[in-house]
Amino acid sequence: MPATGVLGTHRKAAVFELIRTNKQFPTGYFWQVEKDQLEFDAEEQIKNVNDQRAFLLLIGIFISRSLVTTLLMKPLDYGLSTTVLSEVGERNLKLLATIIIHLVRTVCVPKKQTPLPMPYEISRYLYSDEEMRFIFGKLKKSLDYAEVYPVCL
Repeated sequence: MPATGVLGTHRKAAVFELIRTNKQFPTGYFWQVEKDQLEFDAEEQIKNVNDQRAFLLLIGIFISRSLVTTLLMKPLDYGLSTTVLSEVGERNLKLLATIIIHLVRTVCVPKKQTPLPMPYEISRYLYSDEEMRFIFGKLKKSLDYAEVYPVCL
């Protein structure tokens, strides 16, 4: 994450407000797999935000919600397409959304741990892990390579 600017994670950045302890999100915002990784108090405010939980929050906000559930799952509503998609187009977006959610599930846990389960709340809009086994196997090689040879920005 950038250290400076609006998207920075320093205390004056807008993003910092989204990843701080005692932040309250709207009821129903989090998927169950996310709730299982976070800690909440009696008022449903997030508690004990460490680096891993902050990462999960940022990935959830910008990739899982903004990109996948908004843009890829509702391409007409949010301007990705101006016409109704063909069957192939819909399948391609479903495939892309499934791969992106798989990447999110993989990077939101420590290395070498089992990825998070498929979020039940959106599973009907994605391909199942079983349907994607071959593609995920191919993708695993790239993920393993990226862990060995990380790109430093």
